[in-house]
Amino acid sequence: MKSQKEIIIGSGLSSFVYFKNNIKKKIKILTNSDARVIKSKNFYEYDSIGGNSNIWGGYLNYKRHKQFLKNQNYKRFFKGKILFINKIFSDKSKYSNTYCVSNSKNKIFRIKKSFFNNQLISKRVESINIRKKNLKIIFDNGNSIKANKIVLCVGNLNLIKLMFASGWINSSDTISYDDGQCSYVLDLFNNNKSDYYIPMPINQILKKLIFNKSLNYKLIDKTFILQKFSNITKNHKISCEEVLKMKTNKIRYFLSNHIANLRINNIPVRNFIKYKSKKIDIFCSGALKKYFPGPVIQDLIFDIVNRKK
Repeated sequence: MKSQKEIIIGSGLSSFVYFKNNIKKKIKILTNSDARVIKSKNFYEYDSIGGNSNIWGGYLNYKRHKQFLKNQNYKRFFKGKILFINKIFSDKSKYSNTYCVSNSKNKIFRIKKSFFNNQLISKRVESINIRKKNLKIIFDNGNSIKANKIVLCVGNLNLIKLMFASGWINSSDTISYDDGQCSYVLDLFNNNKSDYYIPMPINQILKKLIFNKSLNYKLIDKTFILQKFSNITKNHKISCEEVLKMKTNKIRYFLSNHIANLRINNIPVRNFIKYKSKKIDIFCSGALKKYFPGPVIQDLIFDIVNRKK
């Protein structure tokens, strides 16, 4: 592979949206492909094509989506009919704010290799060397490639790993982030005006436990079990060394909501990377400044389509 003008590292939703929003450019995408899950503390990431987007099932906060539609860049992206928004609850339900992102066949949106128009390359990135004239991407087999610009669309945990391997941070640096608690509750006396709820019908729970993924969601009025995302934000602080130990006492279904406001030594991660090089940009939930309970898809898309190139 020859030297490239622009390369995306990562193949999750952020990568896909960035790629489609810049479709006229010939951008290569680098991704891991060994289908493993990595975990540490509140971090949980599917380290392969599609990333976490291919695990969680594409939920969307419809109220925030409607607010974002007032923005022309955001509205234009959805007019491109790349993603489709479908109801999960009926309008009569008090949880009707929960929608899902689907494909053109009305199935839950999952990212495939073919979505990247033959520009996706399966190579594991080991580190990035920042040089005066360009950036050097080093692969795990020792090979490398040069790029004029790199767009990091990896998950938060992989981002920390990459920054450490690249020598941008060390083991004693402080990693901090905002997050909210995830739990499961019965559909009784819930405060849907502050907390966020996602429906968990029994048949869908069984499908996820047995087959790991659901193909689609049926429109329902009520459900006995809900997945609750608390409106209470907790700030976490931990050393880089502890994060890289890859230890957690949490299982997939009781993990965090999503990480936001990721900081290195109290510097927002996007600013921290910009101090290293203006040729590197970043799109992940950690780059978002504020935590909101519930789905983060609409916020990621809004951030990408409105970020100055």
